Amino acid sequence: MKVPSVHKDPDHFITGWVSQPNTRGTIDILWSCLVTTFLCTWTVLCLNVPAASDSQWVILRRRIRWMLHAIAGPEFVLGFAAGQYETAHKAVADFKEMGHPEWTMRHAFFADMGGFMLYPQASKPFPVNNKHIQWLVTNKYLEFPQVQAIDIWDKSKADRLIKSLVCLQICWLIINVLARAIQHLAITTLELATVSIVFCTIATFFCWLHKPADVKTPIQLHCRFSTAQILTEAGDVAKKPYRMTPLDFVDNLGPSWSANVMAFASIRSGPQQRPLPRFTNDRFPHVRKIRQFLLVTITLFSDGIHIFGWNFEFPSRAEQIVWRAASLVMFLTAAVFWGAEILAGLHRDNVWQLLRTIIFRPSQLKDLRKMRAERPPRPQPTPETFPLPIECGASATMWILYLIARAYTLVEMFVGLRRLPRSAFVCVEWVNLFPHFS
Repeated sequence: MKVPSVHKDPDHFITGWVSQPNTRGTIDILWSCLVTTFLCTWTVLCLNVPAASDSQWVILRRRIRWMLHAIAGPEFVLGFAAGQYETAHKAVADFKEMGHPEWTMRHAFFADMGGFMLYPQASKPFPVNNKHIQWLVTNKYLEFPQVQAIDIWDKSKADRLIKSLVCLQICWLIINVLARAIQHLAITTLELATVSIVFCTIATFFCWLHKPADVKTPIQLHCRFSTAQILTEAGDVAKKPYRMTPLDFVDNLGPSWSANVMAFASIRSGPQQRPLPRFTNDRFPHVRKIRQFLLVTITLFSDGIHIFGWNFEFPSRAEQIVWRAASLVMFLTAAVFWGAEILAGLHRDNVWQLLRTIIFRPSQLKDLRKMRAERPPRPQPTPETFPLPIECGASATMWILYLIARAYTLVEMFVGLRRLPRSAFVCVEWVNLFPHFS
């Protein structure tokens, strides 16, 4: 048998460390963007506690649906998260005024996500949120829950290692895109859209920083009073039939997408069992002052990121024009929406009346402030009062335009990969030294 000869040509071997080629392929662009998008939108979710009757398939399907929401409209998920943060922050302040400074943000998030289930005497159990617990404790129907923050966090399934890897991947993507822009290398629309999603995801991470993730079972709060007794002793405010839970007169969990908008359109949505077996995840945000400013700024910048692709090279001139139009539509519809929301909030708070008094009748300012301080709180929104027909029509028109534009960008960021400038496949040398999935 003939033994193969060993090559003795010195050019046949390479001595020393061999670096990667300074190029990337279409699969590299796809893989890095898809992995980043999946990791961000999957790990960021902190959904409310499911109902006891929800199967694993129902829970998984709900999570996948919200992940798709985070991809198609990351601003929506950020809005819900910001609203939950605002509510939790206010609850902590309210409990502190009641003499319970031990009620932390973890407690507040846990309560508003349905983490506490009230078991009245000889009555059907139902979840209670911060406002419900405050009212029950104040009126001596319930002892203050002696639950430690560490016990709540022990129920959370949040994996710090996974979130750390997600942070690394996010940093790598952002640094890569910035480096390509600085070195005048082509950036794909897929990378640009991924940065938009990532930008909102980072803000959502911060909003849900103290919210437990993937909690499956609530903490039971046992009450020695029956539901009927509580409602009877509450008086006239509790006589109206409830829509969500027997404590609707304290907080009716509105406004929300399922309870108000879908009910307005006569479409069944959310759990149909009453009292509610779980809290839905779609309660509209009620964010004010500096947090509202931050939310508006982040959402507008996230939508505005697509405008940076204005002068990108597209496979055709028509695709470039439609991308420009879609980017402007997304930004402008979001700007109009937030502008209308701010004006509506000022109107509901009678700020215009305050401004007119300051400018034209400053002598009456003291009386006006006293009257504003003594005015009763606004009634809770119901399907009859929110949304108004004109409000629903205007919002629907804007969001239809937004969703059409968003759908085009989601399609184009993949279709546009069929023809790219050569520099789109050139790597930034030093980025390869940063840990990432590739």
